[in-house]
Amino acid sequence: MSTFNFKPNLLATAIAFSFSSPLIAAEKSALNEVVVSATRTEQNINDVSASVETVSNNEIDDTMASDPKQALQYTPGVDAQGSGRFGISGYNIRGMEDSRVKVMVDGVQQPTSYNPGSNEQRFYPNDIEIDTLSAIEINKGPSSILYGSDALGGVVLFKTKDPSDVLINDGNENRFGIKSSYTSADETFKNTLTWAMRQGKLETLLMVTYADGYETETYGDGADISGPDRGAADPADKNIGNVLGKAYYQINDAHRIGLTVEYYQRQYDEDELSYDGYSMTIPSMPMPLITYNDSYNQDTSERLRVGLSHDWSMNTLLADQLAWSINSQMSDSLSKNYDTTTGMMGTGKRMRKRDASDDSIQFDAQFDKLIEANHGFHQLTYGANFMHNKFKIDNSDHKYDLATVGPGNTGMPDATLVKWGAFIQDQAFLLDERVILTAGLRYDSFKTSPKTDDGFTTEYPENKSDSFTGKIGTVYHFSDHFSSFAQISQGFKAPTVYDLYYSYNQGAIVDANPDLQPEKSLSYELGVRGQSQSARFELVGFYNDYSDFITDQYLGKVGNKDHYSKSNIANAEIYGVEFSSTILLDQAFNAPQGIYSKFSVAYAEGRDKDSGDHLDSVAPLTGNVGVGYDSVNHTFGGLVNITMAASKNDWSQDDNFVAAGYSLVDLTTYYRPIQDLTLRAGLFNALDKKYWLYSELNGKKSGENQDFYTQSGRNWGVSLDYQSKALLINR
Repeated sequence: MSTFNFKPNLLATAIAFSFSSPLIAAEKSALNEVVVSATRTEQNINDVSASVETVSNNEIDDTMASDPKQALQYTPGVDAQGSGRFGISGYNIRGMEDSRVKVMVDGVQQPTSYNPGSNEQRFYPNDIEIDTLSAIEINKGPSSILYGSDALGGVVLFKTKDPSDVLINDGNENRFGIKSSYTSADETFKNTLTWAMRQGKLETLLMVTYADGYETETYGDGADISGPDRGAADPADKNIGNVLGKAYYQINDAHRIGLTVEYYQRQYDEDELSYDGYSMTIPSMPMPLITYNDSYNQDTSERLRVGLSHDWSMNTLLADQLAWSINSQMSDSLSKNYDTTTGMMGTGKRMRKRDASDDSIQFDAQFDKLIEANHGFHQLTYGANFMHNKFKIDNSDHKYDLATVGPGNTGMPDATLVKWGAFIQDQAFLLDERVILTAGLRYDSFKTSPKTDDGFTTEYPENKSDSFTGKIGTVYHFSDHFSSFAQISQGFKAPTVYDLYYSYNQGAIVDANPDLQPEKSLSYELGVRGQSQSARFELVGFYNDYSDFITDQYLGKVGNKDHYSKSNIANAEIYGVEFSSTILLDQAFNAPQGIYSKFSVAYAEGRDKDSGDHLDSVAPLTGNVGVGYDSVNHTFGGLVNITMAASKNDWSQDDNFVAAGYSLVDLTTYYRPIQDLTLRAGLFNALDKKYWLYSELNGKKSGENQDFYTQSGRNWGVSLDYQSKALLINR
């Protein structure tokens, strides 16, 4: 009789985790992962027909990651991009980035990135506190069938902690914790306080984080001067605050309700020395058009989320389970840019206020039904999503020397977006669960309605469209330890407000195009997995075909200005191979007890099929080797990570700054003098390597100042994490 059994395996995993200590559970999960993003239901990763990467809370702690970018730095085929003043700009999955990758927190979609190309304004989905996370999950292929628009290249899902992630007993209890850390690269002190409680049918969690630091240093040998030749990072003060509160109440055996409140704020005040003295000139003019001095910026980004959830064990013909939620999310990015301008267009002292907000109401409902049949059983998942989204820009120009205040140019209108979709997925477990077939279909509708104001007076029509997407996949288990998988999936991305309506008429002319159609993708994945008591590996090859890319189409000259407009013209392809493995060396090769290793490598190539140019967003060959040790009683251990990246010189523009290859060594260690106290220390870029990330050099010309874009040299961090013993509460 076959040993494959979906329901018992999943139940056994849950029971093992709930009755094990966090350390033992983490050790088990290294080789026995449960994922959600690939099917929207909890599945053993070996039963999933797609490539999924997970970063657990334990891995975040072990690598001492202080933000999502550091947490994902060892994940093959995945990069978090951006740094400095505006923080993380977005995520890159196998060469797809920005609004083509969907970012979600607890199932709530985060705002798409907005970058008008100017230095004074950005709006990025980076308001996420890593201390609150229980896991990060990345669905690498097109995922529109389950998550709708913007999942053209994949999905990054952040899962925040629940009370059950902190509480360690089944009965009534209180548990308190404090985590304090310091990182030398940005001189940041951070404290996170945690309180979790269970009393009868009520569970609650409160987490409060505060961080205070400075700018993240560059390599350190750049010139500490004012002006465009500056090599050191611009000096800045930053403060981060976050509050996460959750409450769940088990009304009865069938109904459980939950309330979530999350508030994040980031303040970043920067003395922009690298911009002082910068001038815009025209060769025929005797003096600069404008010169900037005394540049200083004050940026505040905020996100408030309030959500209500309901889990219903229906046990009807319609469904076994219903999970629905409604969330209100308000995000805002305010930048105050102070400077003094001289020259032909100079106006003296001024402040340019740039305020962008994104407010949404999001509803999600999912039904799950297990259907028994003679040939096996079917896991049926279906549901619907709705989002009402208001995007607003409020810009103003304050010219102090002229004593005037007026509307600032926004480049695009305020807009209301309405999106809704419905999906259905069937996962069939056949031949004693040796064969698993997955098929899904989704319909989406979206509409974008612009409106005019003082900052944008041009009227444009609505843009609306719809899309069908589907996928089909299979897993075949050759044995208990070896399986293969394959999947064909579609993705799409509705045009953003920026895609549709952004216009510009200064140094060049960019016309809006409100008739843009959705971008589309078709992905093929084929892979094999192996797992035993001592090792786990996955090898996957992929080919992604993209069509109707929204790009700037050159339309010639208008006077002496270049003329562009957005169009659906580009077709692209990205293909590659990824390999990852985890080996418990003590069991596999009789090494000293507690030694393990991790290895991953990602290779990808991408081209614009119309022009033949390389895609600048595709990462160079990258690999990671990690060797770790955990003592038998888990009182001490350590981890060595070596990251290797090849050079990137295959840019679409020949004069782009070449990103040299590099190898980095990171060392982390922990010591647990008592069960509830963990001390950690890390040494990063231990060999003090001077290097550049390829994503930071995209669009940078070879003649530009290079030192300003270097990453930190040798740096270190320490942390103290105390989680109190459970305080039992009498009934």
